[in-house]
Amino acid sequence: MKITDFLIIFFILYVPTLFYIEAKAENTQTFVELNQKHENSMTVAAQDAVNVLRTNVIPKLEVGYDSYKINPVDPQPAIDTFLQTLALNYQVNDSVTVDMMSRYIPVFAVVDYDGLLLNVYQKYTNEDREQELDRVWLPKIPFSYNDDEGNIINFTIDEDIEVYDVQLNEWFEGKRSELVQEVTVPLLNNETDFEQIRKRTIVDTLQENIAFYINEHNVYTKYLDVTYQFMMPLIAEEDWYNTVDDVSILAFFQGYPYQMADQVYHEYAFVGTRLHKKESIVAGMVDGQKRFWYESCNYPYVADEKYPNKKSAAAAGYSELSCLNP
Repeated sequence: MKITDFLIIFFILYVPTLFYIEAKAENTQTFVELNQKHENSMTVAAQDAVNVLRTNVIPKLEVGYDSYKINPVDPQPAIDTFLQTLALNYQVNDSVTVDMMSRYIPVFAVVDYDGLLLNVYQKYTNEDREQELDRVWLPKIPFSYNDDEGNIINFTIDEDIEVYDVQLNEWFEGKRSELVQEVTVPLLNNETDFEQIRKRTIVDTLQENIAFYINEHNVYTKYLDVTYQFMMPLIAEEDWYNTVDDVSILAFFQGYPYQMADQVYHEYAFVGTRLHKKESIVAGMVDGQKRFWYESCNYPYVADEKYPNKKSAAAAGYSELSCLNP
C-alpha cells in the first residue's frame, strides 16, 4: 500500500474525530460561560432585591424589635425587584416571558428577623371563589425550638427571643441575658449552648421548609407548562449558617432552558445575600453636599465620619444617599 493510501485512510478516520473533539471543547466552553452568566445574573438580582429590603427593614430595627413586630417588613417589593433585574439580565422585556421565568423559581425565601418568609406557587380560592394557581406568600414560619421539658423558644437573628416557660405557664419576651433571671428554661443559662441551638434551629427551619416547597413545586409543573424535575440542591453547611445572623434572601432558579443545538441547558443557582443590618453609616461631602450612606453601597466618595444609625447622621446635618438611587 502506498504512503498516499495511508494518508487518505488517516484523514478519513481521524480528521472527523478531531473536528468532533474541537466542537465538544467549544460546547464545553460555551456551557461554562453560560453558567457564569447564569450565576452572575442571580447574584445581581438578589443584591438588588436586598437593597429594596434595606430601605424599609433597617429603620424599623433601629427603632427596636417592638416597633418591628408592629410594622414588619413587606417582602413583595423584594421579589418584584428580583424578577425585574433577572429579566433585564436575560434581556427579557415582555410580561409573558417574565411570567415564564418566574415558574422556574420554585422558592424565593426571606430570612426575616423573627422567622422565614417563603414565596411559592400555591392553589387558592380567589375572590370569585374559583381555584387559581399563582405565587403567594406563606404565613411566616417562626424559628421555634421545643426542649425536652416542654419549654418553647422562638428565636430571632440576634438575642431577642420569645419564651414559654412550661413550669410558670407564662410567655416572656426580651433578650436572653435579661430573661435568664426570670424563667426556669435551662437553655438560657449557657450563652454558648444558646447560640448553638439558635443557629441550628434557624438552619433546620430553612432546610426543612425550603426542601419541602421545592419538592411540592413539582406538583404544579404540569399546570405551569414546565417539564423540569425540581429538587433541593446540595448546599454546603457553611452557606446555610451564613444566613442566621442577618436578614437574608435565598433564591432558587432551576431548570431554565437555554437552547443550544440539540441540547438544553439546565442548571440551578443558590444565592444568599445578607442585609448587614448592623453595618455603620458613613458620611462625607458629595458634590458639595453633606450626605450619608451605608458602607456596603461601595461608593467611591471619601467618608469623613461614621455613625451607628441614620438618626445620628441626620442629626449631624447629613442627608441620605440611597444605594438604589445615587
